[in-house]
Amino acid sequence: MLSFAALAAGLSVSAQSTGLSSQCTSALAQIALNSSTACIAPSTLIPIITASANTSIVGPVDSWLTNVCQVAPCSNDTLAAIVTNVTSGCGTELSALGFSSSDTATLISTVQEFYPTVRQVACLEDGNTNCVAETLTNLQDAVGNLSLTNIASLVASGNTTSLPSNVTCSNCVKAAYNTVNTAFPGLLDSENSTLQGECGTSFTDGSTPSGIVESASGSSSSDSNSASSTVSQSSFLGLGISAFLIFGSALTI
Repeated sequence: MLSFAALAAGLSVSAQSTGLSSQCTSALAQIALNSSTACIAPSTLIPIITASANTSIVGPVDSWLTNVCQVAPCSNDTLAAIVTNVTSGCGTELSALGFSSSDTATLISTVQEFYPTVRQVACLEDGNTNCVAETLTNLQDAVGNLSLTNIASLVASGNTTSLPSNVTCSNCVKAAYNTVNTAFPGLLDSENSTLQGECGTSFTDGSTPSGIVESASGSSSSDSNSASSTVSQSSFLGLGISAFLIFGSALTI
């Protein structure tokens, strides 16, 4: 109870600048401290949630993903519980993004379907360096301090054309492309010409880049039937962005 109170207090301070409701911060705190959510390594997620507004996320994200990749993956039931708790506890925040409670079942199926692949991408390593952390470090070197607020501004501006090739065309990005394209053939077809134009035709040839390894522990398991629903790219992006934004708001202090 003490740990919950401490985390809830920290999140309440965060909410003052993010605009999150007390109900939402409480829901996030309960998720972080629930033993069944060990698959998301909550102990190293908390420092990201309670960080200051101008704190770079690169180090905390690297630490968090290192732990996430070392533990067993989330089951479908755990994923469903996390999504349900967030959508119910943060319903007000999500409704402002166009999310309705009637979308919860679709979001659960989407998360369950894409989670194994997202986890694989998140756990790619270039040598001994996590690929996400490497990419964020290179991005930070190019654009400046990467707080979630600054990342949101960068995405909103759409100004990515001037990014250096070590951000957009790295072995890590190619490996991530391969991983997604293998799991969901055709999902990235609309991006192929852009990637080939920026990174060369070999970028989308499916070959494994030198030095890239997968560090994810185990494979995704399920307490119930595996998600088999097929969702459209627009549905995935729309719901995925909504979910990301609510978590992003929680992490941006």
